[in-house]
Amino acid sequence: MVEIDVEGTVYAYLCQNHRGKESMIKNKDLRKLFGIKSDKSMRKIIQNIREDKNYKEIIGSKSGVKGGFYMCVTNEEKEETINNIKHRANQMLRMTHVLEWKSNLEG
Repeated sequence: MVEIDVEGTVYAYLCQNHRGKESMIKNKDLRKLFGIKSDKSMRKIIQNIREDKNYKEIIGSKSGVKGGFYMCVTNEEKEETINNIKHRANQMLRMTHVLEWKSNLEG
């Protein structure tokens, strides 16, 4: 059985068809194109692409009803994407501190 490189296929598609924030594609539409069942699975594919140094371009995203995925073409789009990811990472780090503090209250 041949394994299909879905990350490479999605990356190539975004590079060719969705360059810049103004041409973003909704998660559900991208999933439909590639037969990906869940929102979570699509986000994992995007994460894998972002983390792989072989994929040189940056995938931007916007959450919410008007959100979607796109290839960053301007420095502003790249900076916005990096800042959004940093913000989410900081939120998670704060949450771990709260949970660690709560766990020390027991006993």
